[in-house]
Amino acid sequence: MKKFQVVIIGGGPAGAAAALYFKEANVTVALVDKAIFPRDKSCGDGIPLKTFRLLEELGFKEEELFKGGFRISGMSVYAPDGTPAHFGKASVDSATKSGCIPRKYFDNLLFQKAKHKADAVFEGYKLERMTKITSGWLLKLKDIKQGKITEIETELLIGADGAGSFTARKSGLFPVDERHSFEGLRLYYAGKTFRNRVEIFYDKRILPGYVWVFPVAENRANVGIMAPRRNSRKNKTGLRQVFDTVLQTNPDVKEALSGAEPDSSVRGAMLPLGNAPGKRTADHLILIGDAAAFINPLTGGGIYFALQSAKAAARIGAKALQKGRCTEDDLSEYERWYKDVLSPGFYYADWFKRRFASDQFTNRFIKSASRFKPAATFFMMIYGRPLPKRVFWNPLFWIKIFLR
Repeated sequence: MKKFQVVIIGGGPAGAAAALYFKEANVTVALVDKAIFPRDKSCGDGIPLKTFRLLEELGFKEEELFKGGFRISGMSVYAPDGTPAHFGKASVDSATKSGCIPRKYFDNLLFQKAKHKADAVFEGYKLERMTKITSGWLLKLKDIKQGKITEIETELLIGADGAGSFTARKSGLFPVDERHSFEGLRLYYAGKTFRNRVEIFYDKRILPGYVWVFPVAENRANVGIMAPRRNSRKNKTGLRQVFDTVLQTNPDVKEALSGAEPDSSVRGAMLPLGNAPGKRTADHLILIGDAAAFINPLTGGGIYFALQSAKAAARIGAKALQKGRCTEDDLSEYERWYKDVLSPGFYYADWFKRRFASDQFTNRFIKSASRFKPAATFFMMIYGRPLPKRVFWNPLFWIKIFLR
């Protein structure tokens, strides 16, 4: 039976990045994913500047990333009453490092790099069973195509298997809770020239969720919807029906898509949000990325937190392996890390999201952001950054808001 210091379940951005970070620490790594890459994933495809900095740290070049994507210079946000607020620059330049990259290309780029570095890769293998043993975990893997069963052991298991994570569920760490979940749908539109801007549309029928148009090429855009899971039950209307209605009747969305037509099927996903309760570590186990519900409660973005958590898990996990102990106590630094570094930002984003459930508040705030720079800066600080603890009590935060 093969044994590895670390086995990572899930080869998406979190899992692939974790494999690369662990290999930097000279740890033996096996990477497992039930898919054969390249594979698609339902997502908005947005990659913000802060994520590019982490990608460059992992050795990815800017031109390599944008080969399959589109540079974005700004963002436009539309209130339910149609008031727009515009952020960023009018056009791209040499300093533009944020963009939209289809996940089929982006995830494969990371996976192939991790595949080259890892000690073993089980591509097209599904985790069938995980059994706790004294030294770690015994894992039963099944080849999806051939049905072949393989068993491997690991001292440290990294759950990077996304929303609805098998590792999180079977370990009992992270129960699914629709009160702390969004659901999303997306498809692609093509046939017109899109601007170098992402567009977000708040419609009173889906608040505090929104519809987005994210260009992934000059003539193609990712178009999607994100809304609280409870909305569908409350309104007794499926998200797909609501999505179609908004696409057909919201004047700002119709204008943004005028001249374009759908060129893909609709895909959906669940989004467990970062304010969800639960632990992210157990004996010989760490959850990262979407599997740990590290998703911004306001925006639904998770790529940055996937890479951040992969880096932290590798740093803390490698240290525990070096000591020869991977108990929950030995991994407790990871719990402290996400509570200190990630949770405050999730808390503030959730606070803002709850206010965006009101169309009156949303209209007033976006109108204010369209006219007054401090309001616009405040919105972007909440929207795009993981804010630290007690930031609202820090005078420097407000100085940045009013003087930036």
